[in-house]
Amino acid sequence: MKTKILASTYLIVFITIASLIAYESWGNAVGYSHTVTKITKTLQMEDNLKTSGKKILEKITFSLYEGYSESVNELKALKEKSSKFDKNAYRFTKAFIGIVLLSLVLYFIGKQNVLLIGLISLSIIALITGWFSPILEITAYQDIPLLGNTIFQYETKSIVTALEKIFHQGQYGIGAIILLFTVITPIIKTIIMLTISFRKKLHLTSKRVKFLSLVGKWSMLDVFVVAIVVTYFSMKSSGQTDANLQIGVYYFSIYVVLSMICTYILSYTSKPKDPVIS
Repeated sequence: MKTKILASTYLIVFITIASLIAYESWGNAVGYSHTVTKITKTLQMEDNLKTSGKKILEKITFSLYEGYSESVNELKALKEKSSKFDKNAYRFTKAFIGIVLLSLVLYFIGKQNVLLIGLISLSIIALITGWFSPILEITAYQDIPLLGNTIFQYETKSIVTALEKIFHQGQYGIGAIILLFTVITPIIKTIIMLTISFRKKLHLTSKRVKFLSLVGKWSMLDVFVVAIVVTYFSMKSSGQTDANLQIGVYYFSIYVVLSMICTYILSYTSKPKDPVIS
C-alpha cells in the first residue's frame, strides 16, 4: 500500500512539473509569434512610408516633434521582448529534454513499471505540445530603395493550424495523410502503450504488443510527414523568404523517440517467459 502511494505521488509530481515546463515552452513560443507579428506590422510598406515621413518631420522641427524616435524606441522594445520570449521558449524546451533524459536513466536503473508509465506520460505531454506549438515561422520580405527591408508576410504554423489551412485550401489528400500520421496514429499508439503498461491478462497483452510493434514500424513516418508540412509552407511564400524551425518540431521529435523507446521496452518486457523444463 505504501509503495503504491509513493508511486502515485511520484507520477503526479513528475507529470505536473513536466506539464508546467512544456506549458511555459508553448506560452513563450506563442508570445514570441505575437510579438513578431506586431513588429511585422510596423515594418510593412505603409508603416515604413509613415515612418519615413516622421523622420523628415523630426529633422525639420529640430526634434521638437519626436514621433520618429518614439517609433524606433517602440520597435526596439518589441524586438527585445520577442528575443526574451524566444530564449525562454528554447530554455524550457531544453529543460524538458533534460527531464526526458533523466527519466530514461532512472528507468534503465530501476526498471519499475511506474517509471515506464512516467516515460509514456512524457511522450503524451510532448505530443500535445508538439501539436499546438509553432513548428515553422516564415518571413517574406524584399529590399526596397529608401525603405530598406520591407516585410510583406509573417506567418507561424503549428501542426493543428497547418492542418486547418491545408483542409481550407482543399488539399484533402495531403491533409488526410498529415492527420493520420501526426494525430490519429500517435493517439492509437499511446492508448495501446498505456493499456499494456496496466496489463492484467497476458494473452490480451500479447495481441496488443503485436499490434503496437506493427504500428511502431511506421514511427519515423511521423517526422517525415512533419517535414512535408514544413516544406509545403516554406515553399508557398513569395519574395525573399526566411523559414525557421520552431520548438514544435523538437517536441514532436521527442514524442517520436520516446514512443519508439517505450514500444521497444513494452515489446521486450511483455514477451511470455519460456517455461523452465526440469
